[in-house]
Amino acid sequence: MLRHRIRHRRREEWGSAAVELCLLTPLLIALALLIVLAHRLTTAAQAADTAAHAAARAATLERTSQAARAAAEQAAAETLRTHNLSCHEHALTLRTGGLEPGATVTAELVCRTELADLAGLGVPGSREVSGEASAVVDVYRGRP
Repeated sequence: MLRHRIRHRRREEWGSAAVELCLLTPLLIALALLIVLAHRLTTAAQAADTAAHAAARAATLERTSQAARAAAEQAAAETLRTHNLSCHEHALTLRTGGLEPGATVTAELVCRTELADLAGLGVPGSREVSGEASAVVDVYRGRP
């Protein structure tokens, strides 16, 4: 009698694993896409920080504000390319402090990165990430 009940119960549950998998698959896909989104935003923020640091360091090596700005822009763009961060728009703010020995140069980079290719999540088309870094002009360098 007990065996008959167990067999009967097993027959009723046939195919339930397939149904459960079909119900859970969209949730698992959405979870995977959210993980990809979080990774992309974290990587973009780290790349923006790295680019801001490179820009500040490049600016400290120059003698004039114009040359510092040009070197900082070039260093930031090169770093963003190296990290494969597709910034459709980026803005670099540079505070040079006069480029005197011992002065602090601060670079702030704001970058707009695309997220629209992550279909299915309904995230906005782009997101702003920013990075800021400071570097000190060498105290022992010669004056211009």
